[in-house]
Amino acid sequence: MNIKFERDTLLGQLKSNSRVAVSKLRTIARNWVRENKEIDSKTFIELLDLLYSGPSREEKVLASMIVGLFPTHLVTLKEARLDLWLGQLAGWEEVDSVCDEIDIWFRADQKGREHLLRVWNRHSQIEKRRASLVVLCSSVSKDSSVYLADLSFECIDILKGETHAMITKAISWLLRSLIKYHKNEVEKYLKQNAATLPKIAVREVARKLETGKK
Repeated sequence: MNIKFERDTLLGQLKSNSRVAVSKLRTIARNWVRENKEIDSKTFIELLDLLYSGPSREEKVLASMIVGLFPTHLVTLKEARLDLWLGQLAGWEEVDSVCDEIDIWFRADQKGREHLLRVWNRHSQIEKRRASLVVLCSSVSKDSSVYLADLSFECIDILKGETHAMITKAISWLLRSLIKYHKNEVEKYLKQNAATLPKIAVREVARKLETGKK
């Protein structure tokens, strides 16, 4: 497989310099995966290296969609590779698109892979700090383990003093996600930390606890 040709084939379907809708990108990714479902791990990584290092938002979001459509390759990825890819992303959309897929990788070996989340949680790059929370949003909504809940509260504790919306909104999202299986723990945490949590998180989490709605 010619990796650069495949990259150009994917991007050639965009046919526009304007922002491409996520639904269009998803269709492109699914069609490409359908035609290349036998791709080997080495080629898979080489293609994603090219896409994640590209200059456009479309390349990076496409890469994350393709990652999620190859779960057998995804779960075997090394921490260093995921860290490299995340370091090339900017803004909430690019970060969240890959976090939705990393959840599968993380839950395949939670205790063995929590180290990377802890590194991101204290990283100087805000995208990595956001990722440490958003990956857990998906995980805690699918897994009721106390281990994941405790890890989530620890990650929130470290970042709750930040004021940037990329972090404050992620804290709110994670706390609201925890309500599904850990409502009592979230209620207790909110009471104990209301003065130090972002105001938007306190407001949104309290509303969900009261109404059950987002």
